[in-house]
Amino acid sequence: MASFFWGKGNQKDQYRVLYWPSALGLFAASSLAFFIAPWAGKPILAIANLSLVAGALCISLLFSQWNNSLTLSKTLFSSIWFVGVSSIYLYLLNSGTTQDRIHLMNIGLAAISIWQLSTLFSIAKKECAYQIKLLIAVEFFQLSTRILRSVLILMNPDAGLTSLYQEDTLGFSLRISSFLSNLMVCILITNYYLEKLMQEHLRSAHAIEDGMLHSLNALSMVRDNETGNHILRTKQYVQLIATRLRAMGFYKQELTEAAIDEMSKAAPLHDIGKVGIPDNILKKNGSLSDEEWVIMKTHASLGEDVLRAAMVEDARHTKVLDMAIKIAGGHHECWDGSGYPRGLHGLDIPLAARIMSIADMYDALVSERVYKDKWSHADACAEIARLKGTRFDPAIVEAFMMERDNFVRIADLYRDEK
Repeated sequence: MASFFWGKGNQKDQYRVLYWPSALGLFAASSLAFFIAPWAGKPILAIANLSLVAGALCISLLFSQWNNSLTLSKTLFSSIWFVGVSSIYLYLLNSGTTQDRIHLMNIGLAAISIWQLSTLFSIAKKECAYQIKLLIAVEFFQLSTRILRSVLILMNPDAGLTSLYQEDTLGFSLRISSFLSNLMVCILITNYYLEKLMQEHLRSAHAIEDGMLHSLNALSMVRDNETGNHILRTKQYVQLIATRLRAMGFYKQELTEAAIDEMSKAAPLHDIGKVGIPDNILKKNGSLSDEEWVIMKTHASLGEDVLRAAMVEDARHTKVLDMAIKIAGGHHECWDGSGYPRGLHGLDIPLAARIMSIADMYDALVSERVYKDKWSHADACAEIARLKGTRFDPAIVEAFMMERDNFVRIADLYRDEK
């Protein structure tokens, strides 16, 4: 209802559905009229019942709109059905009995429930939202109470029943149950809309996240002395190692599916700190001097600074960015504490950075660079095995060794063009 009246932009357009606020308003009017009808008389009772029918018809049209099956003929049929039920009800209000009016309302509303159920079943075939399944259950319950209420009256006719409010306990209970089921329908529809709105915001957030990551990757590529395929390879390597580690039972709490996905998305940003390294050092063809190497090593902490600058203050930043910060700042740390920039030791090094460390080194060894020849896959594996427990986490080395054949496949798939 709030989105209908006060929504903005796309939200206002998407949720401004006339049938939904109309149904809420009609159900509210019906409830109020039923409450005061014992003192206000038949005119208010008529408003209560006819508002209920109109509200139920609005819900039926809303479901048809969800199903993309709303047509002019359905809208016209709803109008005709409402006019027909209203005309008969007003006639019975003056010339019929209370039982006749109860039967009429049960028949009219039961027919609407059957229409709603038919539409909901069609929606359920295309959408697995739990609200749709619950709506089907509630509509079945509602239909059952209306049928049962009429059956009870037919089986136990009471000529003395001159008012709706003189029903026995069971009849009254069924009427209240039907009212509560209408309330449940409204709650489920509201929940359905809120979830749709949340999903829309999540899609928007993911689109912004992807755009930000693409921009940061592009920034990294402009200044990096590696190739684009290096980015693709290391991303795949990280995913392989992380998945294998989880399968081996290592770091199971940290290596959820979501965390592995975030890790692989963040991996391409591991060397983004190189944007702050001067060209004469970053693009030097030969070996770096001791002074130049000191400057080159600052790219790890620079990477952290660059990625932290991408965060929006006082906003919920993405987990991928958090992961990228850990990778950028920690992928040159060593298991024995001899790495940089902080000299972290063992488990103090973020897990994502420890995984990235092996992926990055393997790719550097087997790739040809202007300052080095490429190593064979066997020699690279032997070197990584040799550094087990000193430079690399022993568990991650084990995972790497179990996936080494897949590393060859990925290296070949994304090999650099000469």
